[in-house]
Amino acid sequence: QWYQRRVAFIFLQNVGWHWLIIIVSLPAVPALILILALPESPRFLCVSGQQEKAIKAVRTMAKLNGKELQENIQMTCFVDEELGSYTKISNKDNRKSTIALSVMYFCNIFIEFGLIVWLPLMYSANMCGAAQSPRHKCQSLTQDDLLKLTIATGGGLLGAIAAMILAQCIGRLKPLRVASFIMLLSIATMFVCVNESFTFATTMIAKIVEAFVNTTIWIMIPESFPTCIRSTATGFINGCGKIGGVLGTACVYLLFYVSPYSALIPLL
Repeated sequence: QWYQRRVAFIFLQNVGWHWLIIIVSLPAVPALILILALPESPRFLCVSGQQEKAIKAVRTMAKLNGKELQENIQMTCFVDEELGSYTKISNKDNRKSTIALSVMYFCNIFIEFGLIVWLPLMYSANMCGAAQSPRHKCQSLTQDDLLKLTIATGGGLLGAIAAMILAQCIGRLKPLRVASFIMLLSIATMFVCVNESFTFATTMIAKIVEAFVNTTIWIMIPESFPTCIRSTATGFINGCGKIGGVLGTACVYLLFYVSPYSALIPLL
């Protein structure tokens, strides 16, 4: 996201959105090549009873890192063929953590993507003080609007850094609770239209705190589950977040043209 925002600010007004899409999509090429070359998780293969494949995967990783392994290397681990089953993360020992973190991450990504859609719409519609709802039309953002958007969303980097520092110094839950309360207040404050600078400041605070909450959740996820189900739980929670991102994008976009302020209601 950081990469996309900076590229958008630099290129959108100069080369148009077609070339912008091509430029921001370029990292997908090496990512696809690396995914195709990436071996299966040795740990998953081992615990699911596929010892030979697990050893082969380890040898591949060692080769990529320029290391050599002994010919008679052995791998022993607890075998559980239901390792990837969601029943493991929904049993009585892990159900509470799974539900709590899934709901938290769903809501946070819902807000994140909702704000990503709402901010450029808000700038292009000049909604502060508008007497009526904006018309549904496609129009370019000015360089000024792109600069504000870049600064506001760039605050997410500050939030992520602050989350890592406070998680180490204070803990996880207290900063998370305070940040969630501040995020609620900052989004509620967006309903008050004082002037454009005020709206810009509140959106930047919301983005900083949203990134803070997001980073804290990702610190908590691996700490909340035993090693044998950590990957499954992480994938499930991440999937819930993706669903939240899709719904947040759709809700805000559809509601904005009913009323810009009604689009903020789902974010609360």
